[in-house]
Amino acid sequence: MLSILGQQLATSPRHPRREFLRVGALGSLGLGLPEMLALQNGAVAAGPTTTFGRAKRCILMHLWGAAPHQDTFDLKPEAPAEVRGPFLPIPTNVPGVEIGDHLPLLSRHAEKFTIVRSVNHREGDHQAAFHDMMTGNRYQWLDKRNAAKPTDNPNIGAVLSHLKPRKNGLPEYVQLPSLLQTNSGKIVPGQNAGFLGKSFDPFLVKAVDNYKPAHDPGFTDFNPPAFRNPGGSLSNIRIDRRRKLLASVEDGFDKAERGKRLVGFDDYYQQAFSLVASSKARQAFNLAAEPPEVRSRYGFTPFGQSCLLARRLVEVGVPLVNIYWRNGRRRTDIGWDNHINNFANLKNWQLPPTDMAVAALFDELGQRGLLEDTLVVLMGEFGRTPGISAEGGRQHWPFCYSVVMAGAGISGGQVFGASDSKAGYPARDAVSPFDIGASIFHLLGVDVTRVFHDFLGRPHRVCKGTPITELVGT
Repeated sequence: MLSILGQQLATSPRHPRREFLRVGALGSLGLGLPEMLALQNGAVAAGPTTTFGRAKRCILMHLWGAAPHQDTFDLKPEAPAEVRGPFLPIPTNVPGVEIGDHLPLLSRHAEKFTIVRSVNHREGDHQAAFHDMMTGNRYQWLDKRNAAKPTDNPNIGAVLSHLKPRKNGLPEYVQLPSLLQTNSGKIVPGQNAGFLGKSFDPFLVKAVDNYKPAHDPGFTDFNPPAFRNPGGSLSNIRIDRRRKLLASVEDGFDKAERGKRLVGFDDYYQQAFSLVASSKARQAFNLAAEPPEVRSRYGFTPFGQSCLLARRLVEVGVPLVNIYWRNGRRRTDIGWDNHINNFANLKNWQLPPTDMAVAALFDELGQRGLLEDTLVVLMGEFGRTPGISAEGGRQHWPFCYSVVMAGAGISGGQVFGASDSKAGYPARDAVSPFDIGASIFHLLGVDVTRVFHDFLGRPHRVCKGTPITELVGT
């Protein structure tokens, strides 16, 4: 139980010590009775109870490579220098809630989001941990560095597409801005439909093909190749040409492999063609329709323009958009995997475009009235070590890290859970990637205990975790 002003608040039986309060209010002194009553009411309201299916749409932003939580959303200014590093916490627009000093724009939007500071697991490999975060289920292969397989667990978007299809002439879910691959060229598992089959794969937008440096104002041709000539309606001749082009792709596959590799390909082909011919889809994907000042606010980087495109897509009815970090610096992108030069990379390449893009996304979703029923998640596959190496880097650390969640009934201006004095382990209210996944499914209206079957008829539960009721309600 948790007591405020003499009133006891029931906490979850699954996590009896869980505390979930508006941090800024507790940090304030000299409150009068009206403010104290407002605090009490706010605490009661912190755990919403009617949020199942509240999210009509979802934007998942994954910082591939794993951002350091100690330098972004869980700073420890009292820790030893070899732990805390040179970055400092700054106040946000919510009293008592602080984030890193290289996220000044996001600090103005803290009332919109909740920071979950107690996510933890035991998987220190990028591919396997990414799979777990993006599917809500554990990676099943002993070789953690396997490429994506047809027997993998499906991406959250694939499950949503399978169980709650929306045949509205738009993709069921979209992946931006490219295919995520390892340094050796392997496709990272967890991006596609896995055992659900190719017909439930994401609509993959390969919009990054010039690899100009981040912050380059010339990076203005970020657009899906198939949608770069959107003006007016397509003529019958052009539609026929596109149909033939897609057909040539189909014919290019080896006949002997079709049974194994092309399960669901016909459905995927039809979806691809309908999108190519659809004026609604072409208009949604046309970033050139945005005023230059809007595009500039998001930043002319792959991540920034992906966030803008995601806003356009969910606004017209795409249920889910996955954005995987690309910085545009090179064709093989290690993302946030800062084993060396962590602080220079963060300061110069990673945090400024992230701060700009996510702040602009929150701002526009709020202004357009979309945040009430749009779930927004910012996460990585794990955290980074409390200690700093001789090369100035932080290593893989799955034992504690932070996830940011907003919208669709999640109360903003809050911190859920806590890490210890070095941000090394959860101090209370530990949750897993599977609980994060279950919370996402819950808000999207998918019962995580529901069972569906793969192409061999084997049963699978939607998600291994349990929704965090104090965060998303019941």
